[in-house]
Amino acid sequence: MELPITAITQSIKRGDILLSDFDGIDHQKFFVVMGVSEDAICGFFFINSNIHRAIFNKQELLNLQYPLRHVDYPFLRYDSFLCASSVIERSVRSISAGISEGTTSVIGRLKDEHIDDVIEMVRKSHVISAIHKKKYFT
Repeated sequence: MELPITAITQSIKRGDILLSDFDGIDHQKFFVVMGVSEDAICGFFFINSNIHRAIFNKQELLNLQYPLRHVDYPFLRYDSFLCASSVIERSVRSISAGISEGTTSVIGRLKDEHIDDVIEMVRKSHVISAIHKKKYFT
């Protein structure tokens, strides 16, 4: 029995970790839902196994790399980083359709204390726009 898209849409919450394809990326990526707005758009941060070396000399971006340990998230192959330096917006409906069609999978959920840490980190950052902060991180 297939779940209706509306049921999936209502179940997507801040902290959910999903796996999906993204345009311009040649492999599936883990991403974390960090905000769901009133107009049903999600904000995403990617999980990467390493911090990209191009940001090592950009302290503001480096400050937005949140460590995730394999011991806390067994689906990760190694200790990794949540890259919170940009917000990618997608409609909740398209994510729900991907889940329904099997092209997007719900893998897990960030621990509550990690959600709180990341939200606080983003609120203090000058990299994330005030518009995104108000829409997703209040």
